[in-house]
Amino acid sequence: MNRSQTLILVVLLFAGLVISPTARAVDFSYSAFGTIGAAISDEPIRYQRDIDDSGTFMRDSLLGGRLDAKFNEQWAASSQVTLAASDKEDDRIRPQLKWTMVSYRPANDWLIRVGRLSLGGLLHQQNLDVGVTYDMARLPREVYLLSSDYDFDGVSVTKTWNIGDYELALDGSFGMQKRYYRVFQEGTDRPSYYSADVTGGGLVATLKDYDHTTFRFGWHITDIDPNTTEGMLARYNFMPLGGGQYTLNPVNPFGYRSTFTVNTLFLGVEFPLGDFLVTCEGTAVLPNSVESAPENYAGYVSLSRKFDKWTPYITYAKIWSNGLDTWRRVKGATNPYLPGSPQALIADAYLADVASVIAVFDQSSVMLGTSYAITPQQKIKAEVMTTHIGERSAMFDGTLTHENVTTFSLSYNFAF
Repeated sequence: MNRSQTLILVVLLFAGLVISPTARAVDFSYSAFGTIGAAISDEPIRYQRDIDDSGTFMRDSLLGGRLDAKFNEQWAASSQVTLAASDKEDDRIRPQLKWTMVSYRPANDWLIRVGRLSLGGLLHQQNLDVGVTYDMARLPREVYLLSSDYDFDGVSVTKTWNIGDYELALDGSFGMQKRYYRVFQEGTDRPSYYSADVTGGGLVATLKDYDHTTFRFGWHITDIDPNTTEGMLARYNFMPLGGGQYTLNPVNPFGYRSTFTVNTLFLGVEFPLGDFLVTCEGTAVLPNSVESAPENYAGYVSLSRKFDKWTPYITYAKIWSNGLDTWRRVKGATNPYLPGSPQALIADAYLADVASVIAVFDQSSVMLGTSYAITPQQKIKAEVMTTHIGERSAMFDGTLTHENVTTFSLSYNFAF
């Protein structure tokens, strides 16, 4: 049992001891939700881990259940479990514990939650797994890949103010998790997962009116402590060869730092514009001097309109890294061995692996799709997405440069 699991157990046991003597009757409720989704692209290189020209159900499909317990007007608890693609290995499905918490409301304008929470400042982060709650086939990966802190074990405190026609909520949070980072090593042609202990928190402010307009701004800071020197690497050791050429030290190419810090900024707005609904989100992911993970910026804008049960939409999303200099320099390293020799083949694979672990992105996507509400609790979604890769995108398991990839998606989403 790791420290996060221990924290959840202690919190739930403590809450049970506190609540039980005062709870006369417990009101239980439960719900189920899920997505059965298929996706296929016109490219054999995998995109977003699972999507290629063979088609897949792994990318979007999941099943989930939630149990809520209300002890009294102040105390409540909930637990949510999903069955979905594993976050620490490819081509595996496993159960995942989410949203397991105790909440305490000492007054109408205060809410304290302790347990497993989803921290971060994206508009749809807390309902990300419940596909029936939004109309896009999937939320733009350009923004939702790097910008969220999911499944932290910790505490969240929310204060709410009513200001005329507006409601303002300020949420402060702190937590910890064990996170798995996936990289695809192009030289050895395989994915690898590297774990790290992550501790972080921040502030998120949300302003809403009664005309379905939402503004959100947030900041999170996380300290990442890798459990291995591989994969999560901070500095590169370039060795000059003379004549302007250089290579990487084949023994220890990285000056390893045990911990580094990442600041993430969130900005989102959703508002009606005549008969249309406009949704915009932007993020900045700012690591502290980590060459293998440069600064990344992302955003999207989506326009949708409801026609009875149909809601067509068009979305444009983009992500870019603040300079690809380190990646370009690694790609430009010279293999010092005789071409064709066994040492040269090993060195070629090694240099390709080193370059591919660098989390750099230069891509944009246009999504055209629609949802159809069979009932308020059931939706069918269809989407065509064209993604343009510039110089490099780490979302693809291989080298694609200045190419377009088209993805087709169809899903059935429900919540009962």
